[in-house]
Amino acid sequence: MAEWFKDWFASDFYLSVYTHRNDEDAVNFLNNILKHINILPKSKVLDAACGSGRHSIFMAQHNFEVTAFDLSLPLLKIAKGKGEELGLDINFFNADMRFVNLNEKFKLILNLFTSFGYFDNDTENFAFIRKAYDMLETGGYYIFDYLNENFVRNNLISQSEKLVNGINIKEKRKINNNRVIKEITIAEKEFIYNFEESVQLYSFNEINTHFNEIGFKTINIFGNYNCDDFSSENSERLIIIFQK
Repeated sequence: MAEWFKDWFASDFYLSVYTHRNDEDAVNFLNNILKHINILPKSKVLDAACGSGRHSIFMAQHNFEVTAFDLSLPLLKIAKGKGEELGLDINFFNADMRFVNLNEKFKLILNLFTSFGYFDNDTENFAFIRKAYDMLETGGYYIFDYLNENFVRNNLISQSEKLVNGINIKEKRKINNNRVIKEITIAEKEFIYNFEESVQLYSFNEINTHFNEIGFKTINIFGNYNCDDFSSENSERLIIIFQK
């Protein structure tokens, strides 16, 4: 399987497709999450696949010691720029999450906005999670934010189109070989660009079993960014708080 994420996350158009996932969205979600975990200021936090730094910046602004990484250099550049502009001391670095193994312990690891299931086998998909268990302090938390498989299968929108800042974005979606695949066509002036997303579908039971086998305890399960109860049929998201 082609490593689609290398081209797509480095694209200038990525943030245009996900304009609805903004800073306000991140603030709301993390404020809700912090109500459900016991973590003190100055605790070490790792933001895995941090993207443009929305969650890293929030945590640093709330006096946590933040380390964050992403595969996309353009997104990291945006994140670093925002952090520097706000005078925040965040350790951003470039890395593929399959190969991250830091020699320090964290109280909290964030794995948000479906930064999971990109690879073509379970070994690679769960590689970071196995390492994350070792990087967590005893009693530390892992926040897992993923799509809800049942909801995706039952509510998949096969095609959509939108205009963002003069850019026409067409998205076609399908499920093939237990992966949800999105074909993205972007028209900017006379130029056409094509990208793809491909995410492995895992059920709640599969996710929970894998985490528990690694050693994690399941603490809370939510179905959206407001931290409402999870419904296997009706929730758009699968958000789980795990603890070591």
